[in-house]
Amino acid sequence: MDNLVTDLAAFIRQQGKEPFYGVMGNPVAQSKSPLIHNAALKANGLSGSYYAFEIPQKSFAFVGQLLSMPGFRGMNVTIPHKSRIIDILDSTDPLALEVGAVNTIAALRNGFAGYNTDVHGFVETLRNSALLIAGRPAVILGSGGAARAAVASLRELKADHAVVVSRKPVDTARSWPSAINRVRIRFDSYASLPSLLREAGLVINTTPVGMFPKTHASPIDAGTAQFLKGIVCMDAIYNPFQTQFLKQAEFAKAKATLNGLPMFVHQAAASFRIWTGKRFPVAEATELLEVELKNNI
Repeated sequence: MDNLVTDLAAFIRQQGKEPFYGVMGNPVAQSKSPLIHNAALKANGLSGSYYAFEIPQKSFAFVGQLLSMPGFRGMNVTIPHKSRIIDILDSTDPLALEVGAVNTIAALRNGFAGYNTDVHGFVETLRNSALLIAGRPAVILGSGGAARAAVASLRELKADHAVVVSRKPVDTARSWPSAINRVRIRFDSYASLPSLLREAGLVINTTPVGMFPKTHASPIDAGTAQFLKGIVCMDAIYNPFQTQFLKQAEFAKAKATLNGLPMFVHQAAASFRIWTGKRFPVAEATELLEVELKNNI
């Protein structure tokens, strides 16, 4: 990847004042964010480039220097820095604080501000299914930052409450609040999934299980998959397009099956608007990603 930066110190020394944006995390070599954000910059006639910054935990001290560079305009944040980054920001949007994760940083006149656009990505992906979700529980598989953003999105979708399913529900309950964005949360185990799915209107996989290259894995077993019938099923993964979980849902006659590509594009669009105030080419970015991912199959 031409826009992959693994030597952060060298980038800081050499970059100068050219405007730049990026995504920071570890790993980020697989990220498609540079592809769509550089296309968006070009479409809007904006100068600058978007990079993927490989920043392991041991190099986190460099982040402050990176954000303080004259050319810095904005940054996306991914695993494992979404929570840690909050400590070095000057301000954080209340929703991002409640979620406990920042995935977007903007350079402002008075410092650096943090936001969470993953919530917007979930809402936009699920908006057309809102009537099928409203008034019923939503089951969230996983307990990381993406799971918290998924829960926060349920307020606009009017789900009754969220059930966060994890392998250690007692530990999860201790570390989570009882509500996010005024959405009530219960905690349960994978063993309870059959009974939970009988009541649910929506189930979202926020775990990495099934992501490329381990595409034959699923967060639920074959016996449980039959209970996906009549439910809206979403996977936050976008590579591959159809995960094993979504294949199970389709076979079980789920009400809808949605992959993570729209979420990825819409969270990127929200970040881009925060940084530039300009239109993000959603349709064009989606097409670019589809071509790129199909070529990598």
